[in-house]
Amino acid sequence: MNDKNIIIGTAGHIDHGKTTLIKALTGADTDRLQQEKERGISIELGFTSFELSNQHQVGIIDVPGHEKFIKNMLAGAAGVDLAILVVAADEGMMPQSKEHLAILDLLGVKHGVVALSKSDKVEEEWQELVIEDTREKLKGSFLENAEIIPISAVEKEGIDSLKLELNKIIEKISTKKNENNTYFPIDRVFTLKGFGTIVTGTLFRGVIEVEDELELYSQSKKIRVRSLQVHNDQVQKVYPGQRVGINISGIDKDELQRGDVLAKINSLFKTKYFEAKMKMLKDLNFVLKNGDQIRFHIGAKEIIGRVYIYDKKELFPGEEAYVQFTLEGEIAAYLGEKFVIRRHSPMDLIGGGQIIIVDPPPRKRNEQQITKILQKIEAGDWEEKIEIFINSKKYESASLEYLLKKSSLKETELKNILKQLKTAGRIICLKEAKNSLWIHIDKFAEVEEQILDFVTSYHQDNHLEPGISKEELRSKIKFNFDNQEFNQIIKILVSKNIIKEKENTVALFDFEINFTEAEKELKNKIVEEFKNNLYSPPGQEDLKEELNIDQQKEEKFNSIINYLIFNEHLIRLNNQILIHSQAIDRSRKLLQDYLKENSEIELGEFRDLIESSRKYALALLEKFENDRLIKKNGDKRVLF
Repeated sequence: MNDKNIIIGTAGHIDHGKTTLIKALTGADTDRLQQEKERGISIELGFTSFELSNQHQVGIIDVPGHEKFIKNMLAGAAGVDLAILVVAADEGMMPQSKEHLAILDLLGVKHGVVALSKSDKVEEEWQELVIEDTREKLKGSFLENAEIIPISAVEKEGIDSLKLELNKIIEKISTKKNENNTYFPIDRVFTLKGFGTIVTGTLFRGVIEVEDELELYSQSKKIRVRSLQVHNDQVQKVYPGQRVGINISGIDKDELQRGDVLAKINSLFKTKYFEAKMKMLKDLNFVLKNGDQIRFHIGAKEIIGRVYIYDKKELFPGEEAYVQFTLEGEIAAYLGEKFVIRRHSPMDLIGGGQIIIVDPPPRKRNEQQITKILQKIEAGDWEEKIEIFINSKKYESASLEYLLKKSSLKETELKNILKQLKTAGRIICLKEAKNSLWIHIDKFAEVEEQILDFVTSYHQDNHLEPGISKEELRSKIKFNFDNQEFNQIIKILVSKNIIKEKENTVALFDFEINFTEAEKELKNKIVEEFKNNLYSPPGQEDLKEELNIDQQKEEKFNSIINYLIFNEHLIRLNNQILIHSQAIDRSRKLLQDYLKENSEIELGEFRDLIESSRKYALALLEKFENDRLIKKNGDKRVLF
């Protein structure tokens, strides 16, 4: 059996014989609703399958032709690979024939054939005129060079010729790729006794297996696949292009509707906003204006929204432009997905195109840069697309999860692209984790500039301070980084000799504190006081009084104290005690020498050894414990 998984869709005006043709091809009647039987027209989508040859088992969709049921036609046409345009020989191309043809063109259908139905009802001369007229009306469409095959579904004439042509076309259609993430638009929901909820549709992308867990968009509900059916056969796995029935668990029928999407978990955005390239049909008698209300059709979904045209106030028939759609509710779609739009009222077909950006960032619609960005994404390869998405993050990094939803790529493929962009020096990784974080080099340059500006300004205002605290610096820049991201940025700037970091304090790489003569004199007096009282150091308040530090000099005094601590001339033992580094060095040696001879020491013995008070002796012993020089053994201390 061939694995191309071809879906054939019929198109054409009401009562031109689409359903009758399918019955002649397959033996099945796709009019399943009683209302359809009574009225003689197809209202809902009809599905069946048939075998063209030993190689080609194909699915076929019968879509409604009546203008009132055009939205149902759109729901079915979205998954079509090959179209049969049915034109009645006794009437020729009619309004719905043209509209269906336009829809198939807009949705990107590339292959098809024209079935000239009811050929048994007309004379040969009339038939030739209709063929000529049809050929003229197909100019400029994907069916311009398609075969036009006269048939009579009732008399079974021309059916074999039609099947032969379908086989030829299918041979030229490429096999669909299986590597994409799962994307399954639901076009029908019902229940079966003993089975529960059933959904049907065409699998656009990826594969689905029995027992898979998928996400239902836009409800964000997890569901489980209980069983799968293709062409009335139970299967374990389904592939892109197949018409599929899925028996699902975890949700009731009433929670589902046509247009919902089953997809890989966390692979899509739920959003009301899309940016796209859109083209107006040529044969229209109206102009599309900025902000017009429209009916937006994508996958099997119809939703009301408004269209906003970039760089223009209105769009004329035959023109194309970049646009933004603002919808009334959230839906899920993927980059590159085709769509069609109709007027809100009357419901005339307007045009269509494909999605370029899903869930775009807020921006003014008159920004000239937007169209340039959209052009680059539309024309660029995946590396260019991903680079733009990362750079579009204004004041934050782009996570792997964000990029997966933005691109709808598989994780392995996206990671390879990120690796290539990193190697090329276009992006920087700020967090290596399952949900890695990335920043564009242009944005990193902005961060670097902001950091340098703030650090330089801080030095100018605080020339006695060793630098700005890292946390304060993080809070001042415009970008929203967490601690891990910001630490990585600081690490990179340190490696480039742009800044230096010590004890969570950041300074310019070549910054040195320069004291005035008065400041130098004060610094020396402070140091002298600590040196003269090694094991009974002064408290800061006592020191201020001793040195006559008034309110005017207090800030300078505090800055000098901070400088001495930062450069380890003074050591902070606890919140109350500062001590000179020489006291640390000397007491450490005294302690080590004592313990080598005596193996253990009590607090009182250490106090006497350094000729200090219990307060300072205890603070020093606690420091040496933290430094893992000694450890407690009951009331005594021993070497660690």
